[in-house]
Amino acid sequence: MDKKALILRSTLKLITENGFHATPVSLIASDSGVAAGTIYRYFKNKDDIINELYAYVKKNFNDAILEGMQEGITEKDEYGLKWKNMINYFIKNPLEAKFMDQFATSPFINKDIVKSSLARYSHLKDLYKRAINSQTIRDVSYEAVMVAMLGTVNQLYRTNNSDMFKVDEKVINEVFEIFWIGIKKI
Repeated sequence: MDKKALILRSTLKLITENGFHATPVSLIASDSGVAAGTIYRYFKNKDDIINELYAYVKKNFNDAILEGMQEGITEKDEYGLKWKNMINYFIKNPLEAKFMDQFATSPFINKDIVKSSLARYSHLKDLYKRAINSQTIRDVSYEAVMVAMLGTVNQLYRTNNSDMFKVDEKVINEVFEIFWIGIKKI
């Protein structure tokens, strides 16, 4: 792993464990095994590290959402695949999930980085438009669909990490069907 990746990985771990203010650059340097001076060759300051980490995590999340995507599948199957890919990403990457949860609306994240990160997810809006146009889903707002989609994904991830019960394939499929029934055209 190169030095920049080590710095980002250590920052991810430390920020999610300790929070932004309790993670000084000196701690990042110590944890990553990189000298503090080296960190400043790659990043201007801690805010710069956090912003780059945010963009990096959002890119990886988007790449994961698109995994296994095939041309010509139905809107329901595409929603199902993307929805399941989101859950699996969070389950497999708990630090990234916690980081996104902590920094989704953080004032530390530069608005331009948020905007460019959101642009990556245009495939979700395209899916929504196709599903509306084909009358596969009800005429509800894109925002409502995304809240329902992300809300169920986040709750499944949180439940999986709690002592309540483990989320298995059966539960994932059942919750997707509940989500789908909520948005599909009757």
